[in-house]
Amino acid sequence: MSGASATLDRTDAIIDPALRLARSFAAGGRLLVTAPTCADHAHHVAVEFVHPVSAGARALPSLATDPLPRRGHHDVVMAIAHPTDAAAFDADVVIDAGQPDAEIMGTYHLLWELVHIALEHPGLVGDTSSVSDLDSTGFLYPFLDGTETDANPLRTALSIAAAAQQAESTEVIRAALVADDDAIRAAAAAIAEADDIGGRIFVMGNGGSATDAARLVRLLRDRDVDASSLADDYAVITALANDLGAEHVFTRQVEAHARSGDVLVGWSTSGASANLAAAFRRAADRGLVCIGSSGYGGGALDALGTVDHVLRVDSSSVHRIQEAQAALMAAMLDRLAGARVGAS
Repeated sequence: MSGASATLDRTDAIIDPALRLARSFAAGGRLLVTAPTCADHAHHVAVEFVHPVSAGARALPSLATDPLPRRGHHDVVMAIAHPTDAAAFDADVVIDAGQPDAEIMGTYHLLWELVHIALEHPGLVGDTSSVSDLDSTGFLYPFLDGTETDANPLRTALSIAAAAQQAESTEVIRAALVADDDAIRAAAAAIAEADDIGGRIFVMGNGGSATDAARLVRLLRDRDVDASSLADDYAVITALANDLGAEHVFTRQVEAHARSGDVLVGWSTSGASANLAAAFRRAADRGLVCIGSSGYGGGALDALGTVDHVLRVDSSSVHRIQEAQAALMAAMLDRLAGARVGAS
């Protein structure tokens, strides 16, 4: 794929890159994602496209990779990096890594949403594959159909979707930050206290939430806090999943590594992951402080009785939940800095 790179944000400037990527997928191309300073975001992009959150949405080839593999003719390269560094990757699209994590995430979530809308209109993207009726946008944009040749109605639909996503995301984040203020403060204090006594912070999550876990670990280590993700070691994860079952992949690691005075943090969109629930129960038995974050107003985390501090997002949209969780994470880290200064 050739042409000048585009810096993506959540304005109408994202429409042309979204159409460009949809046409690339329709032609058999891949999305290759590199994020040299925040690999967790690159992996989140990959899982979004390969394992879509919406029932019936197509699995699209996306790889989080560094270094980049040999590039095919129809491949698209995304760099999550500072725009001045993007030329080094010969990137087609760029997301500025200097933005808040919630904004970075919201941008590639929006790209995903717009690409899937575009792919349902093969007359405009050259897609000859079948499109599932389960994820049709026809009820949202009835003026579009699969045989249209005028791109203007599609551009209008994409612009409507972009504005709606931005407004919804902003409101969900605002509400979560207000509602969770006490829990954010308490979670930050718990992490600061554990760090002060030489404790360790263990973080867990599945899929996109595993990238949240990796991001928190990265940001804690930047602050000289001893942190590890229980989703990082592919050999340990696959051994435990294969021999004991996926519900034990975090519990067994808590048994092996965690001690009283440590903290276990779990990220989930639903709060209903069996492996997180089991690990929280085991961690509580061992005297760990447990911190969890979930959508659906707290979901099943509230019912566990073993999570000391719950960061809740009152939304049922996976994308909006994840964006709000990124903002909650940033707020918790800000409070952590204050708690550590206060203790010094």
